[in-house]
Amino acid sequence: MADAHTQPYKHPAPPRFKHRVEAALAQSVFAVLKNLPMDTASAFGGWLGRHIGPLTGAHRTATRNIARALPELTPETQRRVLSDMWENFGRTMMEYAVLPRLAAASGSALAERVTVEGHEPLAALVAAGKPAVLFGGHIANWEVMPLILARAAKPQVIVYRPANNPLVDKIIGDVRAPYTAGMAPKGAQGARQMLKALAAGEHLIMLVDQKINTGLPAPFFGRDAFTGPAVARMAMRYDCPVFPVRTQRLDGCRFKVTVEEPWRFPPHGSDADVAMALARVNATLEEWIRIHPGQWMWMHKRWPD
Repeated sequence: MADAHTQPYKHPAPPRFKHRVEAALAQSVFAVLKNLPMDTASAFGGWLGRHIGPLTGAHRTATRNIARALPELTPETQRRVLSDMWENFGRTMMEYAVLPRLAAASGSALAERVTVEGHEPLAALVAAGKPAVLFGGHIANWEVMPLILARAAKPQVIVYRPANNPLVDKIIGDVRAPYTAGMAPKGAQGARQMLKALAAGEHLIMLVDQKINTGLPAPFFGRDAFTGPAVARMAMRYDCPVFPVRTQRLDGCRFKVTVEEPWRFPPHGSDADVAMALARVNATLEEWIRIHPGQWMWMHKRWPD
């Protein structure tokens, strides 16, 4: 759903021939999967992930990351985590085709697929017209967070990194449209959208676990990783609460979303306050990932070599 305080996003790159081919392939796959039972579409993606993922260069990155971050795990357990990761990733990609059905579900049909806990403080902020910042990571199916919270509280403005393919980026945007208040791309344009949204009492949701080339170094699994400061600086500027939001894949295409107790950062905090906030963010993400390491995207080049 569109929001008066956000502007439609236009991808900066014009589509090229390979982009059109990729988009046509994605639309063809979606056309087939959208008519399948949700569990079947998800399981098909899991099968693809397990069989294709280990053949890619990203598998080597994931193998190295797990060995460095979780050295206490045996080699056999690390291999199992890798296999689970690829299954979860494959499921998540194929589940984009059935998200519109999930977004349109209600009552027991929705509750059978997604449960949500801890959303009451968010709903109270909605009633008061006050802003909030939510953060999570690429854990389980991260799209389920804004989808279910749009029902439990209100649609959020999603802060995201646009896909390299502008046509695929539009496909993703069309999937998200029914359960979002807008999409703010990372960068100057998105920052302006974020500021306007918070000033108007909107809620932002951002995933803060991906590699970036700027930001501030903050500990993550024992090594510094550049971490975007927006989650802290936006909350400090507008003196609004920060909600950690965690998603778990329970079984197949079923999920649990947990909104944890809100944090408060010092209003107009110093650089030291921002650094402390980012360390807390990364520590929370690390805690979640350790619980179900096979549900996180280890193939990110999260740490500098």
